[in-house]
Amino acid sequence: MNQPVTCLLSVIRNDIQVSGLQGYPESRWREAILSYLFGVWSNKPSVIYRPKISFGGITLRLDLTNWEYYAYGHAEIPQEAPPLGPDDLVETLGKQVAVEVALMRFVKDNRIKQLRLCLPSIPRDGATFILWKKERRGEYGYSGVGLPFSWGTKGPWWTREEFERWL
Repeated sequence: MNQPVTCLLSVIRNDIQVSGLQGYPESRWREAILSYLFGVWSNKPSVIYRPKISFGGITLRLDLTNWEYYAYGHAEIPQEAPPLGPDDLVETLGKQVAVEVALMRFVKDNRIKQLRLCLPSIPRDGATFILWKKERRGEYGYSGVGLPFSWGTKGPWWTREEFERWL
């Protein structure tokens, strides 16, 4: 007897949220990054109040006390980053100006296919947030390596269990 076949499809959510207020679909990822950057640079109250940009399940956030970026979160469905190419960009400082210039270059320079942000403000070696351009113009990928699950006023929560204990 033939059994029905069940097929489960996983959908990768690549929507972007700027400072918790404005959402963008994946196809407008360039516009989302530019909106965030211009909001920070112009001190737009809705952006600078909580300066962060969320790519799917991973958030890149500016700490206004030391002017450094940190990232936290996880991808619901992890994607494997492609290998670095000759024109790709790796930013290792984590300082505001360096990260924002790297984001701008990633958006504007078509030769740069991947951006890796190594964030020293996260107290574990190898903490990296990765963005890459996919073959189709309106698609991008993201990944986090060694990032905390969440980040609160007392710092990072490395696991879901730690996070849930504080709720």
